[in-house]
Amino acid sequence: MAVMIGGCAGPGQAPAPAPAADDHMHPVPTAAQSPAVPPTAGEQPPAPPPAGPREVLPGVRLDLSARTVEFDGVVPIDAHDPDAPNAYLELMVCTSDTREHESLVVTRVKAAHVHASLLMLGLSPGAPGLFEFGDRGPIVTQPSGPSVSVRVRWTTPDGASRTCDLHEWVVSARDGRRFGAPRPDQPGVRLPGGFCFAGSRSVWRLDQATGRMVDAYEGDGAGTLVGLCTFGSETIAWRQVISPDAGAQEPEWIADRRIVPRAGTPVTIVIEPRDRN
Repeated sequence: MAVMIGGCAGPGQAPAPAPAADDHMHPVPTAAQSPAVPPTAGEQPPAPPPAGPREVLPGVRLDLSARTVEFDGVVPIDAHDPDAPNAYLELMVCTSDTREHESLVVTRVKAAHVHASLLMLGLSPGAPGLFEFGDRGPIVTQPSGPSVSVRVRWTTPDGASRTCDLHEWVVSARDGRRFGAPRPDQPGVRLPGGFCFAGSRSVWRLDQATGRMVDAYEGDGAGTLVGLCTFGSETIAWRQVISPDAGAQEPEWIADRRIVPRAGTPVTIVIEPRDRN
């Protein structure tokens, strides 16, 4: 028995004749003649992301349209103290009650919450860098992750609004060059620079309240939200590996008193993805 599939004739059969037109048959309308059919709810174009920063986690604001993550902090160090002229730095941004004496900015937000907000922008973290000592000398592991910019916004005493890249607040105590710039005696050497979303790491810590070991986000416990030196736990890492051990590298980087505001000045940190990965 021959079976007709899709209007095709079976073996040994002639094609079926076209049906005769009658009162019950109508020509198929062309695209121009077809009536407009409203799209269903599932076919509606996606709504644009809401404009402006919105708080998505305590103290952390996300702007999907501008693709930025921002949070507030204060300047914890006094770069203008005549009795302590050089404020040596190990971090750009730390969390509360950790490394305020060696950071440009301290914030109350959690490093893990900044991490989560960057995930909401579609970024995937890499890994922090490491500076370790092996049997044959230092072992350096470069940090990895998508590139981000870290900017700082603040208001001067005369009411003017200022914004710049956060690393512009840092200079060398040796020769006054900007952070990340090549040394004068190595003008042709290109150093890795810029920030990346390294994503810190998970570690086991003792919970003082319960007495149990818990899986913790190291960036919160160590306070290493935005790095300068390389501790191996930065949420946002500087791509150039710099040891915090004075025995390995002499401390060099200080707050630039010509631009860093007075201690206690409120600031806003703005993190934004960059094209270069």
